[in-house]
Amino acid sequence: MNILTSVADAPTVRVLHLEDSDLDAELVREFLGMLDGTVELDRVWTADGFSTALRDQRYDLILADHALPAFDGEAALEIARVAAPLVPFIFVSGTLGEDVAVEAMRRGATDYVVKQRLDRLPVVVQRALAEAAERAERRRAEAALKDSEANFETLVHAMPQLCWLANADGYITWYNQRWHDYTGLSPEEVEGWGWESVHDPRVLPQVVERWSQSIATGEPFEMTFPLRRADGEYRLFLTRAQPVRNSRGEVVRWLGTNTDVSEQQASEEKLRRLAETLESRVVEAIAQREATHAQISELQKMETIGQLTGGVAHDFNNLLTPIVGNLDLLRRRHEGDDRSQRLLSGALQAADRAKTLVQRLLAFARRQVLEARAVDTAALVEGMTDLIRRSIGPRVAIEFKADPDIVAARVDPGQLELALLNLAVNARDAMPGGGTLTIAISEQHVGPGHPAALRHGTYVKLEVSDTGTGMDSATLARAIEPFYSTKGIGKGTGLGLSMVHGLAAQSGGALLLHSEPGDGTRAEIWLPAASTRADGTAASPAGSVPRTRPLCVLLVDDEELVRLGTAEILHDLGHQVVEAGSGSQALELLRTGTEPDLVITDYLMPGMTGTELAAEIRRERPRLPMLLATGYANLAGDEMASLPLLTKPFRQAEVAARIADLMTPATGSRPLLRAVD
Repeated sequence: MNILTSVADAPTVRVLHLEDSDLDAELVREFLGMLDGTVELDRVWTADGFSTALRDQRYDLILADHALPAFDGEAALEIARVAAPLVPFIFVSGTLGEDVAVEAMRRGATDYVVKQRLDRLPVVVQRALAEAAERAERRRAEAALKDSEANFETLVHAMPQLCWLANADGYITWYNQRWHDYTGLSPEEVEGWGWESVHDPRVLPQVVERWSQSIATGEPFEMTFPLRRADGEYRLFLTRAQPVRNSRGEVVRWLGTNTDVSEQQASEEKLRRLAETLESRVVEAIAQREATHAQISELQKMETIGQLTGGVAHDFNNLLTPIVGNLDLLRRRHEGDDRSQRLLSGALQAADRAKTLVQRLLAFARRQVLEARAVDTAALVEGMTDLIRRSIGPRVAIEFKADPDIVAARVDPGQLELALLNLAVNARDAMPGGGTLTIAISEQHVGPGHPAALRHGTYVKLEVSDTGTGMDSATLARAIEPFYSTKGIGKGTGLGLSMVHGLAAQSGGALLLHSEPGDGTRAEIWLPAASTRADGTAASPAGSVPRTRPLCVLLVDDEELVRLGTAEILHDLGHQVVEAGSGSQALELLRTGTEPDLVITDYLMPGMTGTELAAEIRRERPRLPMLLATGYANLAGDEMASLPLLTKPFRQAEVAARIADLMTPATGSRPLLRAVD
C-alpha cells in the first residue's frame, strides 16, 4: 500500500525545500523520487522566499539545509513553527553535528538527515509523514470528544425536565439551569442535600427513605412527589435517577430528572414515554463517554503487557540460544548412542516447545522477526489443508472458499500458516461433538468507519469460522489477552489468539473476532495487499548441514553463554572464531590487525547495538559480509532490512545455512551488502 496516499489522504505530497546548492537540491529530488506517488518540490534559498512560500502555499513537508550564505536552518525552523506548526520539518545538512541536531529536534524539528547519508531520506520522510497523519487523527478524535461533551451540555440544558447529577453517595453536585429557574435557588443553596428544602415536609421522609434505599442497592430510583416552585406553589413531579456504572459494574454517579406532570394527567403515558426517551439519550451519551474512556484504558493496558512480554521473551531467547545450540552439537556427536539420542532428542523437543512459546510471546508483543513478502493466500491455504485436516481430526468437516483473482497479501507465510493452524485447533476444541470449519478468503477495500480503524486501501480478509459453542461477551473481550484460556489446565497456553493478533497488527492489519454463545465463532485476519504479485516460492525443506570453506569469523555478543555456545557451533563447522564482548571491542580488533571473512553480531548490546556496529564497519570495510543475530524485532525496518538475519535461538544447521547463503557469491566474489542506516 502506498504510504504517502494512506498518510496524506492525497496522491501528491508537496515539499518545500530550503537549499542554496543546485547539486544537493538535485540529489534530494532524486531520492524523493524513490517514494511511491507524486512529489511536488518547491525550492527556495532565501528568508523572503521561504516566508513567502509558507504564506502562499500549503505544504506537507519542509526540508531545510542548516547553513546557507545569508540564512540558516535554525531561523527557518522558527519561521515554520509560527507559519506552519503542524508540517513536519526535517534538516538535510552536511554540517549538522549530533549535539546541534538534538537541540534542533528539541526546538521542534521532526528529524534530520546528513547529506552523506541521503539514502536514509525516503525512510525518514515516510516516517515523518506517517507520524504527522497520526497526530492529525488524534486531533480529530480529541475534537470529536469535545463536540460530544458540548452536545451533552446542550442536550441537558435544552431538556424540559429538571436535571441533576449526584455522586455514588447521593450527594448532588450539579443541576441544570431549569432546576434553578424553577426553584429560584442558587447552586450554593441546593448543593449536596440542600434539595430537601423544596420538598413538601409531609412527603420528604418517604423520599429520603426511597433515595437512601437506591443508593444502598444501586437500583434505579423512581418516585412521584411535589416540589415547591419559586413562587411557593407545589407542583407534582415524576422523579427518576439512573446509576452510571464503570467497567467493573460499580456505581460512580447518578443521573436524575424531575418531570412536571401536574397538568398532564390525561396524557400521562405519552409524557412518560417521552421522558424515558430523553432520559435514555442522556444515559446513552454518558455511557458512550464512559465506554470510550474504558477502551482507552484497555488499550494502554494491552500496550504495557506487550512491552513487558517482549522484553521477557527477548531474555528467554538469549537463554535458549546456548541451550539449543549445545544440545544440537551433543546430539550430532552421539549419533551411535541410542540412549543418548533419546535423551538429547527429548531435550531438544522441549527446547523447541520453549522456542515456540517465545515466538508466540514475541508475536503478541509485535516484536517477532517477520520476513514479509507477497503471498498467494489461496494457494497457501490449499497447500496446508491436509495438515489442518490431520490436526483437527475426522469429526470436523473443512470447507474452503476463495474469491477468484485475489490480490497477494503482504505477510510472513510461515507465521500465517501457524496463525491459521492455531485458529483451526481452537475451532476444533469448540466443537467437541464435531462440526464444520470454514475458511474463506476475499478481497476487501477499506474506507472510513472500519471497526479496527485500518488505513484506507485494499486488504485480503481470511475468515476462519466454526459451528461450535461460541463465546459470551466477557470471554470475547479477553480472548486475545496473553495466557487467557478457557480450556482448562494443561490444555492450552492461552497464547494462540494473542499470536494471531500480534501477527496481524505487526503486518499492518488486524484481527477481528465475532461470537455468540451457541452460534459459533468467526475470526477475521485482515492483511494489507502487496504491491507485487506472489512469487510462489516456499521455504526449502531442512536437509544436511551445508558446508563452506573454513572462515575466520568475528563473533560479537555481550552474553558470554550465548557467545561461547555460538563459537562452539562455528568451531564444529570448521571455522576459526575471534570473540568480542562488545561493539567497541570488535572495532578495536578490526583496527589492530584482525582480518575476518565474516562478522556475526548480536543486536541488543549495551553501549553500541549491532546495527550501529555494522554502520561503523561498513564505513571502514564496505565489502565485509555481516550477519545480525536477533530474536527481537524492536528496531526500525530499514535497519532490519539492511543485514541478513539469524533468528535466535538457532541450531547448527540454521547457522551453516545462513553462512552458506551469505558466502556463496553470485559472480565469484564476496557479496557487497547494502549500507546500514
